[in-house]
Amino acid sequence: MHLLSTLLLIALTFFLNSCKEENKNINDWNLVWSDEFSNKNIDLSSWAFDIGTGAPSFKEYGISSPYFAPKDFPSDNFSVRWEGQIKIDESSKYTFYTISDDGVRLFIDGKNIINNWKAQPATENKGTITLQGNKKYPIVIEYFEDSGGEAMILGWESENFTKRLISGPNLTTKNGMPGLEGTYYRNKKLKPSKNKQPITRIDKELNWVTGGGWGNNEAQYYTDDLKNVRIKNGKLIIEALKEDFYGSKYTSSRIKTKKSWKYGRFEIRAKLPRGIGTWAAFWGLPTDWKHGNWPNSGEIDVLEHVGFDEGHIVSSVHNIAHHGDLSNSDQTKHIVVDDVISTFKNYILEWDEKQIKTFVDDKLIFSYSKNNQPWERWPFDEKFHFILNIAIGGNWGGIKGIDDNAFPTKMEIEHFRVYKKKP
Repeated sequence: MHLLSTLLLIALTFFLNSCKEENKNINDWNLVWSDEFSNKNIDLSSWAFDIGTGAPSFKEYGISSPYFAPKDFPSDNFSVRWEGQIKIDESSKYTFYTISDDGVRLFIDGKNIINNWKAQPATENKGTITLQGNKKYPIVIEYFEDSGGEAMILGWESENFTKRLISGPNLTTKNGMPGLEGTYYRNKKLKPSKNKQPITRIDKELNWVTGGGWGNNEAQYYTDDLKNVRIKNGKLIIEALKEDFYGSKYTSSRIKTKKSWKYGRFEIRAKLPRGIGTWAAFWGLPTDWKHGNWPNSGEIDVLEHVGFDEGHIVSSVHNIAHHGDLSNSDQTKHIVVDDVISTFKNYILEWDEKQIKTFVDDKLIFSYSKNNQPWERWPFDEKFHFILNIAIGGNWGGIKGIDDNAFPTKMEIEHFRVYKKKP
């Protein structure tokens, strides 16, 4: 009896595996690459991760805070003047560093040693001055923020120590409090506004980098930790958690293929996360950015699903002609599928030199044709790699807030398959 059971089990296993292999075959398509997530661990020869908040990282200065401007203060078109004293322990030539997005000026003992007063991405500037030990010198930092991300870091180095953040013990206000007194103006001119007075606060150190959120003001920190991304029971699990991590209130994961492809059929079989505030996606970005940075070189969104609009599966393409909110363009469509958070579905892209089409199982979501359009409308003639992620909040996913009771929440993927058209 035991032998018979063993033989039946072997036969059943062989039959199931045969079915699984047979299901990979599709008319008109040859399978050229796949991950069935049958190993214990993620295959790092095939997959990579995006880590962090999407904001620039300046490791010499430690972990930067994502919370810059005072509460209920504008995040664009403002300026700040910090004033106080800097304590010098040893006589030396000191190099001061500022990382700013946007304009910055630094004065030490009345001397302007950094002057880069223009709108710019997060940029490191430096200036050098010789200072005497056991003295305090007046220090003034002026900053303006134009729009987009914000960054302001104040660091230094000398003959006696390597580059680092200037911390509280070396900074004092005019009244002897630790830190510098910052006056926050609601314009870029360092002047009081007619209707509202500036806000004054003491900042113990200057170390902020904000406005990342992967370009969408998302709230999560992406990790490659097993709690956020792993293989379990033959499925790739991407799990979003409610937890404080490096200044973010949520963690999740964003995993991407190391391989890139030009044209083909791309398929995942997945069950989507539930919860208001989630923003799950299966999408592609160009690998070489032939036409320039986003959105010039394009983006292909096979699947986007936001938790507050459960069951609405959205597909889109972005280009320099139309990007961001595509609701009034021919570059996005959606269908409603009721059970996407409880049932595995196939999410499919079919892409060739003439057309992009997306499907849920056999239901067409979206099609977009080249039709002799210029590259501004069709930059989809280069290799793309593909990404799976759960974002939290953001410009779209967070429109109706974030339900903290939804966490933990996860997306499960049974396979990722790539096909090429049969000749």
